[in-house]
Amino acid sequence: MPSTDHTTIRQIKRVAGEAGHVTYDVDVQTRDGLVHQFTFSGSIFVGPVMLSIRRQDGQWSREVIDEPRRFGEFASTDWVNRYLESRATASAYASD
Repeated sequence: MPSTDHTTIRQIKRVAGEAGHVTYDVDVQTRDGLVHQFTFSGSIFVGPVMLSIRRQDGQWSREVIDEPRRFGEFASTDWVNRYLESRATASAYASD
């Protein structure tokens, strides 16, 4: 599975729904060994994409990804990889 200096993607499960709706359930392990569950939900035709993150402690956070096409087409797991890579890069710059 893909990884960066900070995270490793353990699993990506794609669930196709009706009318172009797609959900990706993703398990991401951070460098400290914690596993977070990411759920991306949106349409392959138009944005935005809703991201829900379940942390190790069971708490959920949610955010909206406006302009999801900046990471490519939402129709494949490549989109998930590009999004998570950009997120890890942004976190690395924020912690410097």
